[in-house]
Amino acid sequence: MPVRVVIAEDEWLIAAALRRQLESCGCDVLAAVGTGARAVAVACAEHPDLVLMDVQMPEMDGLEATRRLMEQSPTCVVIVTGKARQEGAAEQAGAMDCVMKPLMSGRIPALAENARRRFMRFAALDREGSDHGEALQAWVVLRRAVKALMESDGLTEDQAFDRLEAQKRGRRILAGAVA
Repeated sequence: MPVRVVIAEDEWLIAAALRRQLESCGCDVLAAVGTGARAVAVACAEHPDLVLMDVQMPEMDGLEATRRLMEQSPTCVVIVTGKARQEGAAEQAGAMDCVMKPLMSGRIPALAENARRRFMRFAALDREGSDHGEALQAWVVLRRAVKALMESDGLTEDQAFDRLEAQKRGRRILAGAVA
């Protein structure tokens, strides 16, 4: 089954190039929208597998759109930006990844797979809590803990997540508390 994608990009040439690249990789592009507000509306209605979200867009920037989307209808979002050093802001907003433009088609399958794997972990965390906002806050803390374990113990991302999950097993605490 193809990955269902929404493109949120206000520059139509870039959006068209992304569409071609995604379709050549076998993805199903549901929509290409040019504003953050429209990205939230379409993603909430269509429930795509992946949203590729530009940062600088009219009406609402991509970081705010990601934040709202994660609070309303959590979705796997990857920030695609032309500016360096957006990773922290993207993570705070709830994006599963942040990549620099131009996005090369050869990277798309791995990017989508990694982002979707992270989103599955977020979705499990989201099911533990009482609302999406709390889950997003716990996710940010959990991602920091994972990165710290990766750096300090030389673990892969999956190994670090698994270690934190193992610490939680058998105890009645949430993953955010373990992190």
